[in-house]
Amino acid sequence: MKFRILSPVLLYVALSFWGCKKQEKIEPELVEGVNFKEMKVPNGFDYATTALQNLNVHVELLGGEPYKGAEFDVCLDDPSVYLDQQEASEKLRRIMSIRLDEKGNYATELRIPQHIEKVYLLSKSIGIPEYFELSKSTTGFSVNYNPNSSQSPKTSGTAKFSNSGVMTNELFGTGFTTAAVRSWNNVGFPDYLTNPVYVNPSFLQRFKSALPKGVPVPVGSSYLDSSVPRNIVLDLKPGQTANVSITFMFANSANKNTLGYYWHPTNSKPTSASAIPSTNKGYIFPSTSRTNITDYSGLVAGNTVELIGPNADGSFPPNTTIGFFLIANSFTPTAVGTPGLINTTRTTYYSDYNLNTAGSTGYMAGKKERMVTLYDEATNKIDWSIEDGTDGDYSDIAFFASWNPNEAIKVDNFPKLPTVPRTDSDYIFYPAKNVKGTLLFEDCWPRLADFDMNDMVVNHNYVGLLDQSAVNKVSEVNFTFDLASISAQQNNSFAVMVPNIAPSQVAIVTNLNFDGANINSNRNLSYAVESGHTNDVVIRVFDGATTILGGNNVNNIGEGSTTRAVETFSFTVKFNPSISVSDFNKISPFMIPRGNRNVEIHLANRRPSIKANKALFGTDDDNSSVAAGRYYLSNTKNSAGNINWAIDVPEKIPYPKSGASMTLAYPNFVSWATSGATSHLDWYTNGTGNRVTDKLVNPPN
Repeated sequence: MKFRILSPVLLYVALSFWGCKKQEKIEPELVEGVNFKEMKVPNGFDYATTALQNLNVHVELLGGEPYKGAEFDVCLDDPSVYLDQQEASEKLRRIMSIRLDEKGNYATELRIPQHIEKVYLLSKSIGIPEYFELSKSTTGFSVNYNPNSSQSPKTSGTAKFSNSGVMTNELFGTGFTTAAVRSWNNVGFPDYLTNPVYVNPSFLQRFKSALPKGVPVPVGSSYLDSSVPRNIVLDLKPGQTANVSITFMFANSANKNTLGYYWHPTNSKPTSASAIPSTNKGYIFPSTSRTNITDYSGLVAGNTVELIGPNADGSFPPNTTIGFFLIANSFTPTAVGTPGLINTTRTTYYSDYNLNTAGSTGYMAGKKERMVTLYDEATNKIDWSIEDGTDGDYSDIAFFASWNPNEAIKVDNFPKLPTVPRTDSDYIFYPAKNVKGTLLFEDCWPRLADFDMNDMVVNHNYVGLLDQSAVNKVSEVNFTFDLASISAQQNNSFAVMVPNIAPSQVAIVTNLNFDGANINSNRNLSYAVESGHTNDVVIRVFDGATTILGGNNVNNIGEGSTTRAVETFSFTVKFNPSISVSDFNKISPFMIPRGNRNVEIHLANRRPSIKANKALFGTDDDNSSVAAGRYYLSNTKNSAGNINWAIDVPEKIPYPKSGASMTLAYPNFVSWATSGATSHLDWYTNGTGNRVTDKLVNPPN
């Protein structure tokens, strides 16, 4: 008897045919929908569910000052509904954190879902809008914020105030004036702004570090010490006068609050709010609403108002104390051409906490202090920051004072604004922060099988630590993979590759994440760069999925199916020198069927590593060609061609039941693929008509 020895290629094909058998029939259920083999997919289509887009950011402050160091989170979701919900805001899909350079610029590359038409910059800095909405254009996403052009006073003029003559003031006596009538427009933008006081970016960053939004000021903090002055006490010699101006910094509150001031003789302190005569009060900013609300007042950081004192020229005399008040949510916008209205019956908070009623709810229960004062040595400014609600972060409205002469105010007793070095880091995320994507594999390459894409299902997340010393560089990457499901008889393995990065650039691989935690299901796992590569960094994540999960049909349906928790694999790779953001966006996971190391199954048009046996290209149903740069797409022997064996979806999705083709479980997958991604770009989301639920398995947690 003669025996024929099979070539390695024929032997592999024969074994792979056996290995691809499922617990149920191989061909998909064609109850309805399109047979995947009949899909006419355009040449060159790579089944990418994400796209690379450029992001360009430029932000200035009033006066054209570049906002050096301004920080943002780049989000895929509209943050407006979460601005007052700190915990709920964690639902936002953040894909990157950025920090502007010395010129107020940032430019980078984003990898985002194809169907996304808008991204949002959620500001982590103060003095600018809380977020920017950026619409996609042919060049990507961009914003060029310049408050000089976007916001300007509705009227101009240099007059500080106007009055009809010298009046009698009931506290100061004759020869002094009262606050003059001032005007504003329908949304509360003042008609009486003076020359702006341009705000330094470093000043804003120091302030933000001292009073971060959403973080309550601790009980016992020196900021809330009752001995700390919260009013301006003028230290003038007889005959001297002082001028005081107030500059707007920011408003984080949705309330249309009114900011005002009052004054009294220092030696005649009012014992109650009602004891302050109306003639000793004036408005500063009629509405301090933040930028994102309807009828935004238009105030930007640097807008300045000079206070009108009781002297005939509007200055303040010796023996004068100046305080501030906030009328909560008091402003009502009106029709254009008519000044908006201020409701003076609303709750009013004073800088002198003795004039306030103690809060009754939340963090402010029992507290009378509503304003925190700080002194910034670098700019010689006294800052006020106000709590208008109950969360106690004292970061709802902020302003600062300027004065002349300089010696008019003693600043020794005000807490100093700390100079806090930046300690946080910037990151890039895929698919997004705290969001896992889904990798779906068919393990029968180079042969087509049933296209249910559930032979191996892996959920994944990558986090890159951005190098603070280099632009668009990533110094470390944390990888997390959850082996969620298998539905095949092959004992497949899994790896990840960072293409075109030399293994010598890897400084260390550790099983700890950025929090210093080992989140692997098996805490004893260790990882290393696979040897034998010269141009790629490859790490074997796990070997033998069937062995790991204890069966060949886990978390799916069919004969012998079992249910169990996912297995988590996590590690961090530190690079020296750092890799680029573009390299991060090219991270390429792949399957090693049956643990046969010279066989790799990659995403469509992702090249394999040097260890892949390229002799298998062009065999059976495969149409890969190194010369053409085409990989892991089928020929036309048993299909219309260009069918893939793996796909990466940028969110956690249900996967098809065993034997249910992707074209049946996700009907709009067909139009997406056959149109070359011009139709139904969101085919995998939970949108109307996208999913056939009885053909899908919801992923385990």
